[in-house]
Amino acid sequence: MKIILVRHGQTEWNLLQKYQGQTDIPLTDLGRKQAQAAGEYLANIEKIEALYCSDLSRTKETAEIIGNSINLNPKSDSRLRELCFGLWEGLTFTEVYEKYPKEFDNWYNDTHKTKVPEGESFEQLIERAMETLTEILERHTGTVVVVTHGGVIKGVLSQSVDKNDMWQTGVDPGSITILEATGDKMQPIKIGLVP
Repeated sequence: MKIILVRHGQTEWNLLQKYQGQTDIPLTDLGRKQAQAAGEYLANIEKIEALYCSDLSRTKETAEIIGNSINLNPKSDSRLRELCFGLWEGLTFTEVYEKYPKEFDNWYNDTHKTKVPEGESFEQLIERAMETLTEILERHTGTVVVVTHGGVIKGVLSQSVDKNDMWQTGVDPGSITILEATGDKMQPIKIGLVP
């Protein structure tokens, strides 16, 4: 069984290199085009049984556009949201480092266990994302598409690739990551494919 993870299309905050987290930021025109390209690609690879997304507008709109191409309506689940970046949401990477240097260093040196101020740890994100994906896989026997966020995709990948390599892996807006799911394991087939 395959699970296909699609990162939402581009947002304005992607362009500005701001931490979005769970702040609800809409797609740009380019983000809609990326979603359309992903939908056209997915329509031509194989039959898709189900389509899921997080409940934030950038993933819902991406999933709706993809859904038009593959004739499915997306089901949303808040547990597929991006990492909660707490006080860092809306700030650029530079602003975070200037305002929260100690917290940023702690987080950067142990991203998996360290919580972002008033946010969550990557470990917490992985736990909720994997629980949700396991539930989704139990409901289906065919290929499933999940439109989600970069952090969720990297969190899922961290379960099957070296955690340090995970950060070097490109998961651009609108990109597609295909995994083979066997039992409780998900093995990457393609990572960060840009249609």
